[in-house]
Amino acid sequence: MTKLQIFSALGFVLSVGMQQVQSQDLILNELQASNSNGVYDDFFEFDDWVEIHNSGSLLNLAGHYLSDDLDSLDKWKFPDTNPGLTTILPGGHLLIWCDKDPEQGEDHADFSLSGDGETVYLVDTDGVSILDSIQYGQQQSDISYGRSCDGCDDWVYFDVPTPEATNQSTELPAYVLYVNEWQTSNETTLFDETGEYDSWVELFNPNDFQVNLSGYSLILDSQSYTVTGNEPWLTTVDANGFLVLWLDGEANEGANHLGISCPIAGGNLQLLGSDGSSIDEVEWDTTTASNASYGRSLDGSPSWIEFTTPTPRITNSLQIIPGGMIVINEVLTWNVIDIQDNAMEHEDWIELYNAGDVAIDIAGYYVSDRIDNPQKWMVPVGVPDSTVIPSGGFVLLYADDDDDQGWNHMNFKLNNEGEHAALRSPDGFTVLDSLDIPLLPADVSWGRVYDAQVPWIEFETTTPNATNGTMAVSHHMVSSEWLPYPNPSKPGGTMEFLEAGFLYDSTGRLVQSWSMSSVQQLPNCEGLFLLQLENGHSHRILLSE
Repeated sequence: MTKLQIFSALGFVLSVGMQQVQSQDLILNELQASNSNGVYDDFFEFDDWVEIHNSGSLLNLAGHYLSDDLDSLDKWKFPDTNPGLTTILPGGHLLIWCDKDPEQGEDHADFSLSGDGETVYLVDTDGVSILDSIQYGQQQSDISYGRSCDGCDDWVYFDVPTPEATNQSTELPAYVLYVNEWQTSNETTLFDETGEYDSWVELFNPNDFQVNLSGYSLILDSQSYTVTGNEPWLTTVDANGFLVLWLDGEANEGANHLGISCPIAGGNLQLLGSDGSSIDEVEWDTTTASNASYGRSLDGSPSWIEFTTPTPRITNSLQIIPGGMIVINEVLTWNVIDIQDNAMEHEDWIELYNAGDVAIDIAGYYVSDRIDNPQKWMVPVGVPDSTVIPSGGFVLLYADDDDDQGWNHMNFKLNNEGEHAALRSPDGFTVLDSLDIPLLPADVSWGRVYDAQVPWIEFETTTPNATNGTMAVSHHMVSSEWLPYPNPSKPGGTMEFLEAGFLYDSTGRLVQSWSMSSVQQLPNCEGLFLLQLENGHSHRILLSE
């Protein structure tokens, strides 16, 4: 070997060594997996992003990889065509947009982040060696998740994200909020994530921006509790929205569960900002009837009234909209080789079925996979050629967290290990259908054995946009032999039933049952109820004065 060859080989080894040392200086520093109104890219789009921090010397990341899939660590490769967008300065930051739009530039990856949680990997040029990774959980829109300081080990949430800047928390002022409604005797109105009926208080945010309650305190009687900041998706009040906090003394059940309990006697309830300033203060009344609530007559107004039909997580001036005879008919939570969507991707899906006798436009209806966020996704309005379901027809909604791919792409994904799903009418409150989805294997759906009928079974051969099978008696939920009468009916009235049945309230909870033909007294409160008869037929009964 000549001296030139020796020096060339030595230079190559030194170069590779330098590259490896420099790569070790790279870390994932901050991310935003749900961006609605935060920072936007060069195309004025609010997309997911990941920030990389470099604690070493100048380095071009061309040839490195970014991925959200452990089985595909080379999912997206930093291009070598524009060093200006892939070079990171000493002590600097580099922002990569995770938007599935690589054609928009060398700093746009070809995958998006999941707002429900996943793992992000920064991978070396060999496509195998993981330089850094971060596993994150559920995310709140417009709140980022990052290291408490550049390079620090602890990860925290930032109400004010710091893309391409030093990680640091920003103290925000105390914003106007109202204690809007509460319920001290909750027997059948609203259940929490563990199925318990506990006392609750609702806050109303009149601002045009969301407010995270992290650091805010509630003082009730002699009890005080400060809201934690580790689960912002449970403690953030949406713009012009509502948030229910549970007064159950069980803070271990989530950040929306307060470490204070509802007192037996009345008292004083005070809401304090993170700076200790008083935001709202009301007299706590515990004399309301069972299953009734006490709240402002209009959201944020000074007058208070008792509600026989409580309105948690919705306006106090709620107008009930019963909705059509639409049911959740089939779901797929793990799509590997099942049908593809319009983007040619294998995504989770929910199938809706119109069990009524007339066409129904589902524009304005709500679908959610979270009990604490019933209005998570709304069917878009303005596309009636797509959102109208004919009698006996189907529509497929993709749960892919890619709502920019079309009207029927929702802003969440389904968990194949099991979760809750619900369909609500345009009032955002009335439950038309709900189910608890069990753990399912890949490409096996969970569906009704017959359209709109029970029980639910696994389908090894899925039937998206097609019938699950039909009963000879009827294709629809409504029986032609018997209909509830009168309907609507008055609260506390009576109705004759020709067979055994079950009556559920608008939250899907059982409120009444009978084992044979009988005359039953109806619930003494207004609302929409679901009647399930022994023969499998279902009817909706509206109770109204």
